[in-house]
Amino acid sequence: MKRFKFIKEIAWMGVFLLAACSDFLEEKSQDEVIVTTVSDFSQLLLGSGYVDVAYDALYYFDDDLELDPSYYWGDEENIFATQFFGHYTWQPSMWGGESYAVDAYTLTYKKIVGVNATLDGIDGAIGSPEEKEQVKAEAYALRGYYYFMLVNLYSEPYNYNKNALGVPLKLTADLTENGIDRGTVEDVYRQIVEDLKASIELFEKYPKKRGSFRINISAAQVLLSRVFLYMEEWQEAIDAATAAIKTGAGLTDYTRVEMYSEFEMASYKHTEVEWVYNAWIEIPYGYVPSEDLMSKFTGEDRRLDLWFPWGMCTKKTVMDWGAPVNTIRLSEAYLNRAEAYAQQKEQTDALSDLNTLRRYRIEGYEDASITDEAVLLDEIRLERRRELCFDELRWFDLRRYGMPSISHKYKVTEYDPWVVYTLEERDPLYTIPIPNTAISNNVLLKQNPSAYVPARKGVIE
Repeated sequence: MKRFKFIKEIAWMGVFLLAACSDFLEEKSQDEVIVTTVSDFSQLLLGSGYVDVAYDALYYFDDDLELDPSYYWGDEENIFATQFFGHYTWQPSMWGGESYAVDAYTLTYKKIVGVNATLDGIDGAIGSPEEKEQVKAEAYALRGYYYFMLVNLYSEPYNYNKNALGVPLKLTADLTENGIDRGTVEDVYRQIVEDLKASIELFEKYPKKRGSFRINISAAQVLLSRVFLYMEEWQEAIDAATAAIKTGAGLTDYTRVEMYSEFEMASYKHTEVEWVYNAWIEIPYGYVPSEDLMSKFTGEDRRLDLWFPWGMCTKKTVMDWGAPVNTIRLSEAYLNRAEAYAQQKEQTDALSDLNTLRRYRIEGYEDASITDEAVLLDEIRLERRRELCFDELRWFDLRRYGMPSISHKYKVTEYDPWVVYTLEERDPLYTIPIPNTAISNNVLLKQNPSAYVPARKGVIE
C-alpha cells in the first residue's frame, strides 16, 4: 500500500540530521532534503517509524497453527515445512544462517530509530502546537508498541520474572558507539507505560482522529490496558480499557453481516477497528488454523465464516498483497477488562463484558450465567483465544498463563511419518534467542540461555 512507502533518503536524512546540532533545520543544498516542518516530521514518522514489521515468527510458536495434512503430494517436499522448521519446532538455532521468518529484532529497532528521530526534532519544527503534539502522540504510542513486542519476544514474562534481562532501551536517535546493554523486564515495561501515558495525554487535548493507518487515542488506550494486564495491575488495566471503550465507537455486530459476504477484516468501516497496521503479513500456504483452535468455535459463531472461509487463514490474516492486515480493536478492551475484573473477583462486571462481546459475535447467543471464579476466568481466556487469534497475542498469552506444554506435528513429505516436537512446560524456548546478527552488532548485548539448549528432537507419532 502506497501510504506505507517512503523515500529512504528522506528517512535516513532525518535520522542523521536529528542527531546533529540544533541548526539541522537550515537548508544545506538544493539536492539535499531537510526535515523542517511538522508535515516533514509526520512523513518521516509514517515512512520510517510506522509498522511494517511482520512478526511472522509468532505464528509458528503457538498452538493456533499447524501444518496442513492436505498440502502434501507423494515424495514432493513441502517447502513451507522446511523453511519454517526452526521456528515451528522451537529450535535454539532458529535464527542461525538463512531464515525465512523475519528478523523482528533488527527491523523493530530500525523503526524505533525513526520514532526517536521524530521525537528528538519535532519540538523545533515549523508548525502549530497542535500539529506537533499530534505527531508526538503517535510517536510515543508507536514506541510503546514496539517495546511491548520486543520484550515479549526476547525476554522472560513479566509475571514470571520481572527482574530478568529485558531488551536494550534506546530512547534517542543519537548513534551509540559501544552498544547498549539490557536493563530488566520491569525497566522496559515501565518505559512502555510512560510512553503510552504520554501519548494518551497528548491525544486527549484534541478531537479524536481515526483512519489513514495512523494510531489514535483509543488504540493507545487499548495497548495500555494490554500492558497493565500483562503486569497484573488489574485496576489500571480496567481503567485503561474503560477509557478505550468510552472513546471508541462501539463493537461491530457480526451477527448482522450477511452470511459468507465479502468481509474485509482490517477495515475502518468496522466501528470497533481503531488502528489498521502492518503492511505485509500472511500465513503461508501449507499451514492452517489448528484443529484445536477451530474446535473452540461453535457453529453459530459468525467469526467462522467471516474470518475462516473454507477453514483457511484468509480474512483474518491475508488481504491484497501489501495491504495492512493487523488491527487493534475495541473487542480487546472488553476482553482485557473482563479478565482484570475476574482477577479482582468482580464477577458480575467480568461476566457482563464477556456476554457483551459474545452477543456481537454469536447468532442467537443467550447470556451465560457463571458463578465459579475459575470457570469464568477460563471462559474469558477461551474467548480471548477465539477473538484475538492471529493478532500477535496468543504466544504472549501462553507465556503469561504459565508457559504450558504444547506440541507440533511435523513432516517433510507425504510418505514421512508425523514427528511430534514438544515445548515443555516453562521451557527455556518460551524466551526465544536473540538473532545472531543482533549479537554481533552490539558488543554489550547478552544472549538468552535458550540459545544454548540442545537441538530439539521429535518423537515419531
